[in-house]
Amino acid sequence: MFLAAFAAVVLAGCEYTGPEEPAAAASSPATTRLETPPPASFEQNVEEVARKLKAAPTDAGMPSDAEPAGKLVLALGPGDYTITGACAGVYGAKLTVTREDGVPEAAYFECKDTLDKFFRHDGGPLTISAVPPEGKPAATGVSVQRNQDPRASALEDFSDWSGEQLQPPVPGELRGASSGNARTGTTLMADPGQYHLDFLCVGPNFAELSVSTAAGAEVLAPVRVPCDGQAVRMPLLLPSKGADIYMSPLEGIDGRYAYRLVPAGQP
Repeated sequence: MFLAAFAAVVLAGCEYTGPEEPAAAASSPATTRLETPPPASFEQNVEEVARKLKAAPTDAGMPSDAEPAGKLVLALGPGDYTITGACAGVYGAKLTVTREDGVPEAAYFECKDTLDKFFRHDGGPLTISAVPPEGKPAATGVSVQRNQDPRASALEDFSDWSGEQLQPPVPGELRGASSGNARTGTTLMADPGQYHLDFLCVGPNFAELSVSTAAGAEVLAPVRVPCDGQAVRMPLLLPSKGADIYMSPLEGIDGRYAYRLVPAGQP
């Protein structure tokens, strides 16, 4: 799921007519103050929110005279959605999505951009709101539509799949997951010691698996592993910190890989 930092700082200017003072040192990027947007009426801010959401000012989810914070309460079928939040008249706002269980998912965003949040829904009631840190003339709005980006759905599919593999978790384990149709690798920052490497893959018929230390010393020579969704376990002696795990589908087609290092003392 994309989150942005949230702050609102009011800058005030003053005129000085006395002797000139030495120029102040330039602020570092980390300490630069953030300006609030120029003053605008509530109606102008509503129009700006509508423009960002490509909506009409009277659409559901848009701010109103009675409520400057846009809100949607609706029931949606199962599927992948894109929830968009927009704001104007303040520096930023908070987007909150609440499912039927009442647990909120919150994200902060800046009003210079909209927030597009991928959301996989099991179906049922949903409450979506965007709340500014102050009332009028600030305005916020929200919209929701079916997800149109297949890459986002594919990433969520992979996240769901990887979270289901190599269960249950084992104390002290380090785990990861990768996918692709070419050689790929990752580093698990394990301390030196004796481990079990659990590995499984799906997609190609076979994948080539190898392990080296973060410094490049070979730990496991390339070995061919069947990609039948069944985990294989092999002993691994790590002489120095960090394990670089590499895998490659032998047929050059997309594969999914899940792996973990388990301390040898654990089952």
